Amino acid sequence: MITVLTGSTSGIGFETLKGLLDHSEVFILPVRNLEKAESKLAKFSNREKFKLYEFDLADLESVKAASQKINKDFPKIDLMINNAGGMFPGGKKNNKGLDMTFTVNHLGHFLLTHQLLPSLIKGEAKVIQVSSEAHRLGKFRSNDIGLSSVSSTITAYGEAKLYNILMAKELAKRYGKEGITAFSLHPGAVKTAFGSETDPITKAIIRATQLFFISAQKGSENSLFLAKTDSTKLKNGGYYVRKKLKSPNSAGLSASNAEELWEFSEKTLEKLGLI
Repeated sequence: MITVLTGSTSGIGFETLKGLLDHSEVFILPVRNLEKAESKLAKFSNREKFKLYEFDLADLESVKAASQKINKDFPKIDLMINNAGGMFPGGKKNNKGLDMTFTVNHLGHFLLTHQLLPSLIKGEAKVIQVSSEAHRLGKFRSNDIGLSSVSSTITAYGEAKLYNILMAKELAKRYGKEGITAFSLHPGAVKTAFGSETDPITKAIIRATQLFFISAQKGSENSLFLAKTDSTKLKNGGYYVRKKLKSPNSAGLSASNAEELWEFSEKTLEKLGLI
């Protein structure tokens, strides 16, 4: 099995990688810092399984470049876990003037997945989106899908996590007949370095509540469950919490929201000349 995993060098992603070592022959690991990744992975005896590609979800051109290399090297992919993400101060922009929370948590993975579709279709792949119950804090606002006017860190994050659910739903609808299955999940409130790039108030809230958080290893269990469970035993497009199918909020159930998000994402990338 050939697996793509983002965010593999820390937190839930690293625990997911360890949990899948006996499940995959090759791991395609897009990473932001090659040197850090090499150091982190050097201790594994089966280091030859890991194929590293430099990319940064905030830098969409680097995502496209990495995608092109992956497509060339791996014409068939069996499993993709879009795990990486981040929480950023409300209103922070990337180098294209796009909202950072929107770009890192949704659009970067959308571009990566979109570009890898030929390989994913050939492998009749399973695509897993790491979302969050924080999506219940968000709404779907057709007039600002790109979150350009959202000043609240928490609101922006919640809406981006809603997009993870909607993307899995739409991916299943569009490509289910070609063998692709897609799922989203809540990993639990996990005690990691997550939120380190956000504003001081949000950092303080995260620190104050981390006493009640679970370990990264525990947080990886839902990802591993979906990765290892036969797709025929899961609901294509479904959202999973504690290894069970759960209904997201009403915005996450909407087929029209899912379609609108997909079309907006494609148009945004087309304007940037990336697809």
